[in-house]
Amino acid sequence: MATDSARRDAPAYPVGSVDKALRLLLVVAERPDGLRVGDAAALLGIAPSTAHRLLQMLAHYGFAEQDPESKMYRAGPTMERLSNFRGRVIDLARPILERLVALTQETVHLATLDGDRALTLLSVESPHLLRVGDRSGHSQPAFSSAMGKALLAGMGGDIEPHLPSGLEQSERQALLSQLEVIRERGYAAQDGEVESGVSAVAVSVGSASAGISGAGTSGFAIGITFPTGRIGVDRWGEVLAAARKAADELADALAGSGR
Repeated sequence: MATDSARRDAPAYPVGSVDKALRLLLVVAERPDGLRVGDAAALLGIAPSTAHRLLQMLAHYGFAEQDPESKMYRAGPTMERLSNFRGRVIDLARPILERLVALTQETVHLATLDGDRALTLLSVESPHLLRVGDRSGHSQPAFSSAMGKALLAGMGGDIEPHLPSGLEQSERQALLSQLEVIRERGYAAQDGEVESGVSAVAVSVGSASAGISGAGTSGFAIGITFPTGRIGVDRWGEVLAAARKAADELADALAGSGR
């Protein structure tokens, strides 16, 4: 039981009220059928009035909600939101990516780091018959893909956990040099290196406006993929501006949703 584990690893100087609230939070999470005030009081060894106040506070912040008929408390929307963070990001990103596709007419993706790979969480396809398809759920080595490099460049800490163990020293040094360039210019690009005939541009979410070095730890990137040659030099600035705007919109949406 989670509450038993919490007690075993308790800090040397626990704050009583915080301890009770967090223990109650765990109990609510473990009781999908609901929890009565009296049950909460008995489980935590506190007075029913104290349990009631704590449950009311959890409900106030959305961690619990009370059934108006049974008066039982269950996990609330905040609990669901925090336990399914990627799903929430996908929901926020979908309309932004759809607008980006409408502007660029190319396939757009949302990615995050998953170990040493860049995992595509969401794709919205181009309307063209010749297009890059839906890559949702697919992953590529982070050190070689545009979205992976944008993510690595956007990190504020050590990137070693996201590099393959077999990477040669010369390859590692070349990558570090590439990431420095990406930080300075604010985007990553590829031109057939990962897949023949497919090019891409990617920006890190939260770092599009001021350059990647200004944000650091967003954990998500937006990429645009297209058949090589379809976006020429005359459209490059337009596509980059659209990608940066989309990344900023998603960063704002995440901040506004209480990420």
